[in-house]
Amino acid sequence: MLKLTNHKNGIGIPFVIFFMAATGFSNYVLADAATVNSVSSLNAIQIYCMEEHGNALKPDADFTEAIVNLAASNDPAQRVNALSQLAVKGLIDSEVVQKILQTAIQDSDPQVRGQAVYAFAQQGCGDLFVVLEQALQDTEFSVRLMALDSLGDDERSVALLKQVVEDEDEAQAIKDLATMKLEALSTSNQTQDNGI
Repeated sequence: MLKLTNHKNGIGIPFVIFFMAATGFSNYVLADAATVNSVSSLNAIQIYCMEEHGNALKPDADFTEAIVNLAASNDPAQRVNALSQLAVKGLIDSEVVQKILQTAIQDSDPQVRGQAVYAFAQQGCGDLFVVLEQALQDTEFSVRLMALDSLGDDERSVALLKQVVEDEDEAQAIKDLATMKLEALSTSNQTQDNGI
């Protein structure tokens, strides 16, 4: 089970949960059956997570050790749990976070890769759009879903959402989600423009 925290724009998590419930994905393993053994598009990415200057939180050695051990587990659920804990920046040294995410983004388990994409976005690591673009090409539905959820409301995110909608080879459910997110962003922007 993926542990999800709120996005700063407030649209992400409730939106994906609503979409999953509305389309019947909530009790379904989110993988394309025909491509279960396919290679991830994230295998060639080298990620960078740098510590922010002025970060008030000091890395916690015990917490870091616990997360490193979970991330190295043979159990995918434990690895997902480790990644879900990376939403809080600063409790783990950025170099350790980078190593965990680099390994996780290439994991053979799609739920681990999906949670790695989400953690990557939450950490604000460099080249976020490179990772999200590649994750949107992943063979597994759940990874593409997390990539869509991690997109914000900036111009590059909107461009990626439009690209997904126009992709003739993309699964209809993903295209529908991208369309719904674009509509939600448009409504949110109109509300802000009207001063409401």
